[in-house]
Amino acid sequence: MAVDFKSLGKYEQGALIAGGLAIILSFFGSYVTASYDGPGAGAISASSGTNAWTSYATLGVLLIIASTAIVAVKAFAKDNLPDGVPWSLAAAGTAALGTLLLILRALFPGGGSFSGLSVGPGWSGYLLWIACIALTAFTVLSFRESGEKMPEINKKDTPPAA
Repeated sequence: MAVDFKSLGKYEQGALIAGGLAIILSFFGSYVTASYDGPGAGAISASSGTNAWTSYATLGVLLIIASTAIVAVKAFAKDNLPDGVPWSLAAAGTAALGTLLLILRALFPGGGSFSGLSVGPGWSGYLLWIACIALTAFTVLSFRESGEKMPEINKKDTPPAA
């Protein structure tokens, strides 16, 4: 069954675009940048950056990819997904956790601190954050629109046996 992109809901379209953009931005080498300006005239100056595929940000990117894949499969091949699973909720949860990991990794890059060293998010890091936040927002809105319910926690009147 072929599905046209224009026939998808606006939240699914937004999630697919934001997820695709986030995946592309994860490869740019300015996710976290470091620059050093030595003291005095004629001192050494250097700058470098890294992409989002480092440390635990890798898990964040993989969760973003998983969320985008869930949205894509749900939109284009819904018959291939098992019934009874809240897929929109799974997409929203993975997007939210991935976004959180990506933001935390760029804000707290680790390493030592000394005079003249500046470490923090670069231009692609900020754009990646925006794309991931948009993906999370679109997946949450898609979940609300889908009518899926939060899973019930098994509530029993009797406490567990000791």
